[in-house]
Amino acid sequence: MIAGHWSVVVVGGRIAGATAAWALAPYAEKVLVVDASQATSFWPQQSTWDRDGAILWDDLGLLDTVLACGAPRTYGHTFRFEDEVSEQDYPQQDGYSYRMTVPREVLDPALLRAAQSRDNVTVLRPGRVRDIVTRGGRVSGVTVRHQGVEHAVSCDLLVLADGRLSRNADRVGAVPYQVIPSPWVAMLAYFADLPLPTDRGYIHLERDNVAISTPCGPRQWCVSTDMHQAMLDASGRHPAQEFARIIAEDPHIGPAVALGRRITPVGGAGKLRMHRRPMSGPGWCLVGDAGYHLDPVVARGTKVALVGAQLLRDRIAAAGDVAGAVLDGLTEQRDAALEGDWELAEQACLPAPVRS
Repeated sequence: MIAGHWSVVVVGGRIAGATAAWALAPYAEKVLVVDASQATSFWPQQSTWDRDGAILWDDLGLLDTVLACGAPRTYGHTFRFEDEVSEQDYPQQDGYSYRMTVPREVLDPALLRAAQSRDNVTVLRPGRVRDIVTRGGRVSGVTVRHQGVEHAVSCDLLVLADGRLSRNADRVGAVPYQVIPSPWVAMLAYFADLPLPTDRGYIHLERDNVAISTPCGPRQWCVSTDMHQAMLDASGRHPAQEFARIIAEDPHIGPAVALGRRITPVGGAGKLRMHRRPMSGPGWCLVGDAGYHLDPVVARGTKVALVGAQLLRDRIAAAGDVAGAVLDGLTEQRDAALEGDWELAEQACLPAPVRS
């Protein structure tokens, strides 16, 4: 039965939401995950992390889950800046010293299945939150629409993990306190059977675009570009056309994709905005892009989701259960933990010289 009381309601069942549901389940009587997407959705997005991310996955108890997604570990990459090429190897400090990239349509369902494996986690998909209920200035529940029926749900904690465009974050009054427009447009597609290394990535940096290839599954690679908006404005071409041109002209990726095959559409996003919102308030908490969105050009979105889930879990674990947890100060903790990542993304969003 959906209507009634739940210890935690998580809105969004992708990386941030599924991870939060998994992490909070040991401290909750019942957890309800409400996810609006269809099971067959294709997301032109990838999840990328390095040693720090692997350590976070392990701390959250999900490392085996993400490794089972089948993406190979990479231990370095070829770096090209214009005509100069160098080989970068990642320092081997311990067993976490690798980089990994997993398509989101592979990783996100795996995480949601892990959350559902907890006996006290229920997933509604597709489902939507139609309204948020407050009592005495505190969030006390939501109205959930599932299969054409609306259900009144009360909760001790509402976790919003429904992405950078979260309307629910606006509803609870989580107004962004910092917003930075991004000049980058990100595009990607997945390819199979490329004659490329399975344990190394590739990065080609130009003044107005970046081309990247990285292994992401059995005989699969993600090929992506980040393009400066000024370059697109000057060319007048659609981002997908520029993606095809950049990839075809790349001396490393171009010959490889000519011999392999593309297995997904080309997709992506542009005109994005970085933002920071308060992480918590009376009866609610934001994890992932809903509360803290970095430009994808720096590949730190997964870390943001994991840090938020970890901080929330640790605060609730310290209290012993969800109902007794005090969430004050989470915003400051999150911002301190991610300050270096924010600064890196902020630098990437500064005006850059673009070839004429």
